[in-house]
Amino acid sequence: MRRTFLLLLCSLLAAPLASAREAESLSPDLSQPEARAQAQLDVLQGLVKGGMNEDALKVAAQLRADGMKDPRLDLLQAQAMHAQGMSSQAADMLRSLTKHQPRNAAGWSALGVVLADQKDTAGAIDALEHARRLTPDDAQVLNNLGYLEMATGQNQRAVTLYEQAIVQDPSSVRTRNNLGFALARLEHDTDALAAFRAAGSEADARYNMGVACEMRGDTASALTNYQAAISASENHPLARAALARLLHTESQ
Repeated sequence: MRRTFLLLLCSLLAAPLASAREAESLSPDLSQPEARAQAQLDVLQGLVKGGMNEDALKVAAQLRADGMKDPRLDLLQAQAMHAQGMSSQAADMLRSLTKHQPRNAAGWSALGVVLADQKDTAGAIDALEHARRLTPDDAQVLNNLGYLEMATGQNQRAVTLYEQAIVQDPSSVRTRNNLGFALARLEHDTDALAAFRAAGSEADARYNMGVACEMRGDTASALTNYQAAISASENHPLARAALARLLHTESQ
């Protein structure tokens, strides 16, 4: 069913308006080339966001074959490529996009994500810094940049970026958890646990605190937090598994 729908959709996007009467039956905006192109890109964006990246690449190829040239097409095609494991091609496309449009914040942000996955941390940070300068209040850029700073050991810098991201998007569970891990690395455990608690349940907060303690080599605190997680939620599978693993290791 999905394949049939896609084929019909591609046909609709590619086909010219057959007659004036048919054009009149469409939205007036879609009778204009620019509006039609943006509607086609909206469909492509929906495919990418929906994880239908193989189909997105086919639609992108068709749009290019039809002569479309649009920075948004470059961005969406690169995102679909990256999701399909074509990271080198995605990076090349995004580098070209940002070269020709140096103020394209979305392009810099996407390039940072791709380079981070390619383990080019320095390049990723540089790209995300470009994006941050263009859109200083973008919570996703701030979070991603914080994650990379934390990966390079710049934990206080990461805390600052995460806190800025939370101001822009207080509902982000991911950023609050990331903040907790950065604070735990700085051994600000009270603040770290508060960040984890703001992100989810007491059991999850204690489990994450246990992970953070274990990552820095504090096994005793990790055990305490895993036990607290189980006390808060007896059937917490991750905490139970972690506790059993640590107790087994301790007994050897």
